[in-house]
Parts: sequence; structure tokens; C-alpha cells
Amino acid sequence: MKQTRLVPAIAVAFLAGAVLTLVLVDRVLRFDSQALTTGVTLAATIATTAATVALASFAAVQVSVERQRRDSEQRSADARLSANAFELREGLGGLILQEQREGWTKSWVEQVLNQTPISDRLERGLADAAQASPVIADLWRGAYLRYQRAVISLEAVRANWTDHPFSPAEAQQLTGAREDMRACCRDLECVVDPLLMAEAKRIGVLPEGV
Repeated sequence: MKQTRLVPAIAVAFLAGAVLTLVLVDRVLRFDSQALTTGVTLAATIATTAATVALASFAAVQVSVERQRRDSEQRSADARLSANAFELREGLGGLILQEQREGWTKSWVEQVLNQTPISDRLERGLADAAQASPVIADLWRGAYLRYQRAVISLEAVRANWTDHPFSPAEAQQLTGAREDMRACCRDLECVVDPLLMAEAKRIGVLPEGV
């Protein structure tokens, strides 16, 4: 529909050319050389102007089409990230609540480190983040980095495991990991569509108290 905007400009150009052609033919038949020269100059000017207008209209249409394409891709990427964030928030929230109930345990650390699907989905989501709206993209990258930092802390604790209770230094690392996971959850909540998040909390789908 936008390409039809070119029709008026092209029609004007052709109409102007036709009128000037008739004028020039009339002047040639009358052997009016000065009028002929003036007419040729005027015709060239009008033709150039008409061509410029047509090209500008075409360029405007192309820019508009490209903007619509980018907007559509952005909305699609935001929607995909929203769905992924919802499910990831549910899984991470459950792990955090489990730690709050049971305290630090080696089985909990192993359970978190074995959550390969969470890590993989966060990583794959980076591709969608490249096409998403700036705010959503920043939130997703933040969630990914915070989760990776939590994993690094937990792996460091596991590497130094002994038969003794966790040391104060290890407990500090575990606390830092949990807080990174909690911050990751907050970022993911902001990625989820607000209406979906509000409805999920209303009916109690997502774990509370994270």
C-alpha cells in the first residue's frame, strides 16, 4: 500500500513531460529558437525534479518497510524471551526456596550444577536478545551473567569439598551464589510480559518468597 505513494509523483512527471513536449513541438514548428532553448532548460529542470521526488518517495517507502520489519522481529524476540524467562524463573525460584528450607547441602550444590537445561536456555536466549528491544536485551544478558557467576562460585566450592562442614569462606561463596541466582530471577521477572507475570502471581503459578 505504501508503494502506491509513488504513483502520484510518477504521474506528475509524465504529465509535465507530455505538456512540455507539446510546447516544444509548437515552438519548433514556429522556429522560435529562444523559446525552444528556454523550453529545453525548463523541461530538464522539471524532469530532474520529478525524478528526485520519485526517488525520495521510493527511499521513504523502503525505510518504512525496513523499520516495520525490524519492529516485527523485535516483538517476536521479546515474546520468545518472555516465555523462556517465565519457565526459567519458575525453576530457579524453586531451587532458591529449597535452599532456604534445607540450608546449605552438598546435594543442593550438585542439584544446581546439574541444571544444564537452565544454563543452555539462558545461553540460547542470547541470540534472541540480539534482536530484542534494548531494555529486554539488557535484562536477559544480566540474567545470563549473574547465573554464570553463581555457577562459578558453586563449582569453586565443589572443587574443595571435604568431609567437614562448609567453612566460613565456602559459606560466603554459597551465599554469593544464591544472591546471584536471586538477582537472576528478578531480571527474568522483568523480561516476562507484565500481564503474564501478574496473572501467574495471582493464581500462584510461580514460587513466592524468592
